[in-house]
Amino acid sequence: MIKNIIDKNDNQVKAKHDVAYTYTIKVSDILERLNEYKSLYFDKGIIPDLSNTFNLNLFNTFRSYIDLEKRYPFSYKVNKDERGIYVELMKQKSGGQVSYSTTKPGVTRGNHFHTRKIERFAVIKGKALIKLRKYGTEKIVSLELNGDEPSFVDMPVWFTHNITNIGTDELVTVFWVNEFYNPEDADTYFEKVE
Repeated sequence: MIKNIIDKNDNQVKAKHDVAYTYTIKVSDILERLNEYKSLYFDKGIIPDLSNTFNLNLFNTFRSYIDLEKRYPFSYKVNKDERGIYVELMKQKSGGQVSYSTTKPGVTRGNHFHTRKIERFAVIKGKALIKLRKYGTEKIVSLELNGDEPSFVDMPVWFTHNITNIGTDELVTVFWVNEFYNPEDADTYFEKVE
């Protein structure tokens, strides 16, 4: 539980937690954060940095005043090509990005590596073959995943990787990456696995 104490002399709010934790912030900083929440959340669907309790509680308070009928549902941008679709589901400033894709039977996605990104592939529907090869080596690791038993594979840095739909139905894969995709600094380098 948080107890808020407002000091009228220095225009600051002190949030005191039951666990002897005090957080001091200026009222103008709270207004700035609320405006950031409005811009990020309403315009882009991005969850702000919630890495401390004060930010989490402020954001939850902000969300409790949203006019649900005016704001929801929030539509996703669907990126579609001959392979299937790709949709960014969630972006969080302190937690990265979650996306999903559908892939048609026989189609391969990927064939690239990263030098800093943490990336997880989770197969939730269909059958997939994930292949990885450490850059500069020849050994290929092949891993089969099946949506009937949802599972994931983390992609190590400097390992070129791809995912192929080896089933007869559509493949659905959920991706988590520790940072937002930035086309100007993508950390994605084309390199075929084999």
